Amino acid sequence: MLADGRKFRYAKAGAGALSAGKMGVAAQIASTVMNKTCPATAVGTKVITLTIDSATYAEDYFTGGFFQINDAAGEGYSYPIVASSVVAAGTSIDITIEEGIKVALTTSSEYTLVHSPWMATVESATEENIPVGVPVVAVTAAYYYWAQTHGVAACLGSGTEAVGTRMVLGATAGSLKAMSASVDVDIPEVGWQYGTASVSGEYKPVFLTID
Repeated sequence: MLADGRKFRYAKAGAGALSAGKMGVAAQIASTVMNKTCPATAVGTKVITLTIDSATYAEDYFTGGFFQINDAAGEGYSYPIVASSVVAAGTSIDITIEEGIKVALTTSSEYTLVHSPWMATVESATEENIPVGVPVVAVTAAYYYWAQTHGVAACLGSGTEAVGTRMVLGATAGSLKAMSASVDVDIPEVGWQYGTASVSGEYKPVFLTID
């Protein structure tokens, strides 16, 4: 957080490059790590080997995310992940959680590996995606960067929105537009148009409120 009120999150670009001023969104959780069967795991265990479908993940892809138990014994618990192993088209992954397992897991328990919202970020025109912040510089694919999540930012416009308009993801990947006048509960708001009206295809100030 800077003295001028802007906030940033340490993030990593996904497979595509990111442009300055274009809103990034969180990558979706893959089916390879969703609703999977847990191994029997004792209370206090911190390092767990999980079986997944054939997939490829870089080392520490899940660091900063969560090991969540979504069904059966241990359900409802969410454990912060501090390390995860590289997976090269394999069928298992080792994760290290910050605190040991609180409730013993059985082979009936189901887990989901939830990566950090700021891991493998992309640009998207799908309104329902989760906005995670705006790069203030161009970012090479798979590079780390600071995503601005709060305060005044230069953002790509997708319309002619008036000052004070609530802004959401626009029709062009990375752009912002006005929230629909009708209630649309599955479109996240990113902030308000600030100081001057938006212009389609230009970068104008938006007061971000993601964080």
